[in-house]
Amino acid sequence: MRTRTLALVAVTGLLGLSACASTGGPYPTYAEELAALEDTCQARGGILTPLPGASGHRPATDYACEIRGGSGRLN
Repeated sequence: MRTRTLALVAVTGLLGLSACASTGGPYPTYAEELAALEDTCQARGGILTPLPGASGHRPATDYACEIRGGSGRLN
C-alpha cells in the first residue's frame, strides 16, 4: 500500500511539472511589451506618447500610439 501511495505522489508530481512546462513560460517583461507596442505603432506610422497619470504597470495603458499627418479625410 505504501508503494502505491509513493507511486501516485510521484506521478502526480510529474504531471504537475509537465503542466507548468507547457504554459509557455513567464509573461513578457515591461520592456518587452513596450518594445512590441512601439514596433506596432511605428508600423502604423505613429509614435508612442506617454499618457498622463500612467501607472507603470502595463505599456498598453501607459502609452498611446499617436498618428500624425494624413489628410484627415477618408475616401
